[in-house]
Amino acid sequence: MHLQRLRGTKSRKLDGKKVVLAVTGSIAAVETVKLARELVRRGAEVTAVMSKAAQKIIHPYALEFATDNPVITEITGKVEHVELLGLDGDADLLLIAPSTANTISKIALGIDDTPVTTMATTALGSGKPIILVPAMHEGMMKNEAVKANVKKLKEIGIEIVEPVYSEAKAKFADNETISLHVERKLYDKEFDGMRVVVTSGPTFEQIDPIRFISNRSSGLMGHEIALELWRRGAEVVVITSKPSRLRLPDFKEIEIRSVKEMLDHSLKEVKRCDLFVSAAAAADFTIEMAESKIKTQEELILHLKAAPKILHKVREIYDGEVIGFKAETGVSEEKLYNIAYEKMIDDRLSMVVANDVLEKGMGTEDTRVLVITKKRKEWVEGLKSEVAEKIIKAYIEDVL
Repeated sequence: MHLQRLRGTKSRKLDGKKVVLAVTGSIAAVETVKLARELVRRGAEVTAVMSKAAQKIIHPYALEFATDNPVITEITGKVEHVELLGLDGDADLLLIAPSTANTISKIALGIDDTPVTTMATTALGSGKPIILVPAMHEGMMKNEAVKANVKKLKEIGIEIVEPVYSEAKAKFADNETISLHVERKLYDKEFDGMRVVVTSGPTFEQIDPIRFISNRSSGLMGHEIALELWRRGAEVVVITSKPSRLRLPDFKEIEIRSVKEMLDHSLKEVKRCDLFVSAAAAADFTIEMAESKIKTQEELILHLKAAPKILHKVREIYDGEVIGFKAETGVSEEKLYNIAYEKMIDDRLSMVVANDVLEKGMGTEDTRVLVITKKRKEWVEGLKSEVAEKIIKAYIEDVL
């Protein structure tokens, strides 16, 4: 009961989902209390399962506290593996984190002699999704036998969260990365097989080597849109000046600075694209950069010229689906709608998302936007992660 105030405080992405967190005897087991809490903050109910080796590194009480559920340390007459991960089991996913080389190899060979491997055997036979997070010495991970067993696990449908190689270790992935893998595994895959290109964030137009013209855009809205599409199965390419550095499969970030760089990469990427999301706050003006620092003076005149409109240039070579964004300042709701609707028609958009950035949105974590399609005129507000989810759901209902 003590987790009720914590559950869903970060997001509701895992609301109603039950995750079995299986912990084995890697020293990275010490990270699992934080991982369990992260899953709970995203709405999940978590039940922990521990091998005997794991219990020598972290006490079951720690995970009982972190999950607010009894920890399974042995399989009893309650047949916990069947209750959770059998054909009618009430768990949605098995997350083995961390996993040792020993556990990887046992699962690959069908060996079942710990509570964790029993859970894996049952989940595999029942068709329950499994995600495995390795953590061990780098030499163990590079052992040819272990590599062969990892390959076998992938072939039978187990998803592997790649470790971070550092200090001669194959280290436990960060909690954000692991949680995103869990979310994607449990989401519907409306965009499966689709390649989506998203532009995001501001651009930086250099005045001289140390000064530039930009805006207050954080890139957060575009980032959350990209993640929401990725959760739903899309292969995503993000063209942005503010990359997240996330290490995710089918999620590529191209870092740019100027509007010209953003345009060049956009024109290249849309040649193989099923949906283009124009969410960037690209510069409206460019400037010829001075080769050296401009000296301080009382008055300085800068000569700006109009920047190319990325969406217009994209439309010259790309005739597919587009979600566009329109930012205005100090306009009425009616005028905002009229401006956005006109943009939707002129630019042949499937959807346009409009907002008044004087109200909120640019550089903030929350926003209030008007979502417009040929079937919809709807105001949506909240954290940008929540708004992104509602935007993509509207696209699925009205366009996809």
